Amino acid sequence: MRFVIKKDEDKTAKLASNETLQVLEKIVKTKNRGLITEAIYRDSYDTEDGRCSYVEDKLAIAYKNKCAYCERICKADIEHYRPKKGVTEDDTHLGYYWLCYEWTNLIPSCITCNREGAKHNKFPILGKRVINPPLLPDGSLNLTLCKAGTSPLRDETPCLLHPEVDDPVDYFVFELDAEGKGIRIKGIDMQGRGAETISICRLNRNELKLDRVKSVIDDFKESIHSLFVLLERDEIDTLKLKKDVIQQLRLLKNHSLNDEKTYTLLRKYIVASSTNFERIVIPFLDSKIRRIVLEAFKSIEPLQPII
Repeated sequence: MRFVIKKDEDKTAKLASNETLQVLEKIVKTKNRGLITEAIYRDSYDTEDGRCSYVEDKLAIAYKNKCAYCERICKADIEHYRPKKGVTEDDTHLGYYWLCYEWTNLIPSCITCNREGAKHNKFPILGKRVINPPLLPDGSLNLTLCKAGTSPLRDETPCLLHPEVDDPVDYFVFELDAEGKGIRIKGIDMQGRGAETISICRLNRNELKLDRVKSVIDDFKESIHSLFVLLERDEIDTLKLKKDVIQQLRLLKNHSLNDEKTYTLLRKYIVASSTNFERIVIPFLDSKIRRIVLEAFKSIEPLQPII
């Protein structure tokens, strides 16, 4: 996950229209969840390459074409953060039907994080669950109180983190998988919301653990190993080696600042300190060169990007 700023003015014209508001008011008054339609929250259109969605397009811009949870490039579902038609943990709850077209309740999720035994309609909370929509004195829906970051919704203290409300840096660290199957994400907050988010979206499934290594570590590893091969062949000297190693380290920093890259939270974590770098990156390097690379990192800490 990464923290995302998604502007309210960026929502689609259909989501912002008076026609949609009228439909929503009818859903609120009747509690008829059958009136909820993907024609509004997807807003599809046809192209020569297939069926597309104006809402998906807008979400893709904000989330850089990545899943909000696992941060992989994907063809994302439009995920209702708070489920619109029912809640797994409470079979008496009708779902957050009044949020079906709320912009802050729509986020992109890959199929695996959302549907395949993962999130779906799960929405455990630590606080008091909101049962009814917030209404104004005239009985119409209070749209301001439908925003994900406002009370009473925020007071539910959802176990599932919201990437537009909760900064993932405060909830996660990374560690090597004990069985050698890549890199795991780990929750660290005292309330356990980070750990619950990992569990709900299955963020330590095998393909993710392995892909974190492939996408974030492997290119750096190959570049560093190539430099030491050049040194052994006397094609570069030790001064050139150190300079080029530092260049590769600074390139890691550049990648951590590029929101279009996958796994930006992991990328930021490994360059945040020499301790993180030593724990996550160094074990993937040849044992003969680990000390040299780590000392190079420490010599320029805090790491600065290539300008």
